[in-house]
Amino acid sequence: MRLARALLALLAFTAVVAVSPARASALGQGALVRVEALTGNLKLAGSGPSWRVWYVSSAWNRQPTVISGTISLPRGRPPASGWPVISFGHGFGGVADSCAVSRTGGALWERTLQEALIGAGYAVAVTDFQGIGTPGESPGVDGPSAAYAMIDIVRAARRLGPVSRSWLPVGYSLGGHAALWSGALAASYAPELAAKGTIALAPFTQWQLQVGSPLVRDPAGAASFVVPYSGRALPITHDFRPARWFTRKGLELIGLAGRLCVDEMVAAVAGLTNADILKDPVAAGDEFVRLFAEEEAPLTGYTRPVQLIHGTADTLPAVFSEITTGQLAGAGVDATYTPVDGADHFTLLPAVAADVVTRADAFFATP
Repeated sequence: MRLARALLALLAFTAVVAVSPARASALGQGALVRVEALTGNLKLAGSGPSWRVWYVSSAWNRQPTVISGTISLPRGRPPASGWPVISFGHGFGGVADSCAVSRTGGALWERTLQEALIGAGYAVAVTDFQGIGTPGESPGVDGPSAAYAMIDIVRAARRLGPVSRSWLPVGYSLGGHAALWSGALAASYAPELAAKGTIALAPFTQWQLQVGSPLVRDPAGAASFVVPYSGRALPITHDFRPARWFTRKGLELIGLAGRLCVDEMVAAVAGLTNADILKDPVAAGDEFVRLFAEEEAPLTGYTRPVQLIHGTADTLPAVFSEITTGQLAGAGVDATYTPVDGADHFTLLPAVAADVVTRADAFFATP
């Protein structure tokens, strides 16, 4: 009855999401600003009470901000300590508000894993990340703010339902990068919570190898959909002037990046070369290498084991995860790497869903 009254009060508090920075700061990280029930196809199969939430977190510039996401609880009676939580970092789908997974439901392959976790008795919290689904621009690739979003939605979940302080960051693709940052920052950013480890699935790592690749620098190479999104986000977080680096066509694509989700952007760059969108692909590649250097996965700060899992047929090379695991282990982190034979970027999650549940069980069973 007490929980029901609290939920009714929260559901009644659906005023503006555009909370002032001062108000957000006063509320504190993880404070719930707005709550709506999830319905229809937005609900995970097999889930119990589920909500779309707006909560306070920390932006890329460490100022308070409001971020949206979803929180799904299992069916049935929770353990005495509350449902253990998986904070799931989703893959990149675009930065427009319409691309927010709390609005779209997310990719089917991600839902397969999330539903396996719900069925195993885990609450699943999925952040939209800063500026996607809420006012303001997305900072793009920014490890710390992505980690804050993943951590603070766990705090939000604890204010909403019978949820444990024990949680696990699990992330896929760009969300895998966010999960690694979450694992590294968890103890310092949210010491009242108990992070049990980190699982990163096909994570984006080794940024300098990626953005410095000949595929990006070759003027005749096929243009990547990632480049216009980077051109849109970098001016927010860095002294980066797109007009210096991008052609007229490239600037047009940067404008479209604010409206198009990934599938549409892939279609928009089809048939274009690096030289079509960048004035000097080689020099631009050097600049991207410099700017993305600070986004490499942290090698320190982890207090629990880290597991990286990557399909051997992924076009995002699995060797990047192997290299990252070696670097983590070299820095003293309890890190392991598991290659999944034949899995690509989209078949990996269904292939390892049961295994991820087993790994999560082992993490939570460790005091």
